[in-house]
Amino acid sequence: MSNPPTLKSIAQRVGMTANTVSLALRDSPLVAENTKARIQKAAEEMGYVQNAIAGSLRSGRTNTVAVVMGDIANPLFAAKIKALEHVLREEGYQIIIFNSDEDPQRELEAVRTAISRKVDGLVLCPCADPEEALKLLNRHGVPCVLSGRMDQAGNQDIVLWNDWRGGYLAASHLLECGCRRIAWLGVTQRISSARDRKNGYLAALKEAEIVPDPALVAEASPTGGDVGRVLRPLLAQGVDGICAFSDLIAWEAACFLEENGLHVPGDIQLTGFDDVADYLRIPYRLTSVSADLEREARELVHLLLLRLHEPDRPVTITKIETELVVRGSTRPLGNKGR
Repeated sequence: MSNPPTLKSIAQRVGMTANTVSLALRDSPLVAENTKARIQKAAEEMGYVQNAIAGSLRSGRTNTVAVVMGDIANPLFAAKIKALEHVLREEGYQIIIFNSDEDPQRELEAVRTAISRKVDGLVLCPCADPEEALKLLNRHGVPCVLSGRMDQAGNQDIVLWNDWRGGYLAASHLLECGCRRIAWLGVTQRISSARDRKNGYLAALKEAEIVPDPALVAEASPTGGDVGRVLRPLLAQGVDGICAFSDLIAWEAACFLEENGLHVPGDIQLTGFDDVADYLRIPYRLTSVSADLEREARELVHLLLLRLHEPDRPVTITKIETELVVRGSTRPLGNKGR
């Protein structure tokens, strides 16, 4: 792991004093504009992050942890943040919350800000392309644990749900309810949990000797808002069941169906993923895949604290088991009610 850039190393690169570099990075009028631009460009290329609280703590620790989530408007992420805050508070840490909106640039900005605040560690639910953010964390030696999604390189500790099993359970349940034209309403396959859930869905179809139909697979935005647009073509394919990537997407799908004269589960049966109704009093009775959020939070904090004290320890991958919770958006065989 390389040492993070400092005022001194930037000064050596541009051939000036550390004091001049410091003034330039603070946009001081005492430094000529062309000199300032050269210094700022070098600092950016070297990945320099200004320390907002430099010298404030002799211990070198701030007892703060940053939590970066993809969409804090999603009730699942809100519940995860609450569980993490509770466990971290027990360990003597405060949290700083960032929302990436599933956007790599916003994720990078959040990580940069977290580093500038000298957080002791970071919990990240990565977007589809988190490489730049992870490189910056590594460059500055900030411990990081991933929540819910793998990175491509596999260099980070991570706590995952058993997403493959969840997708398999959801699709298998719809098959048991008599559905045969089951659509997958997912999100970009660059997100590992989306790949795993879809693969579980495909495995259930294969086990039932149903050939997957590519026309029944669609991708919406992870943050929702476009489900109607991607769902409309699926309805023309004679869909009788839908496996949704998340409860958020499933709720949006249910609203769209009802607005278009189709009833859940009378006309189309529907499963979600996250079981938000278990920890938020959501009135809509959605069959969904569940996991233990408290255990997930404790595993995340455990791995982060281990990494703080043992920075060179091997990478750990922890998987949280998933279960299906059956509610009113599916109709078991023999039940004629809507």
